[in-house]
Amino acid sequence: MRTSKLLADELAIPKPNFQVLRRTMATRAQNLGSVKDIQSHLRHSRADTTANEYMQELPESVQQMVGSVYAMLTSAATQQQAM
Repeated sequence: MRTSKLLADELAIPKPNFQVLRRTMATRAQNLGSVKDIQSHLRHSRADTTANEYMQELPESVQQMVGSVYAMLTSAATQQQAM
């Protein structure tokens, strides 16, 4: 969590808590494994908890947009550091 605090400070955003990180992981992993895989990783007793409470729908177009914005922001930050 020390690293996340440093990153949050650098980006001037609130520090993510453990619950936010778990939910983000579940949402991002939905195309990488089955609900049962994610359920097992999160140690939920019911797959319904994983699917309904932790995973949010993330359409491919949204993933592409987020990736593009991330690339734009990181390239701008890299350019500023080079100056």
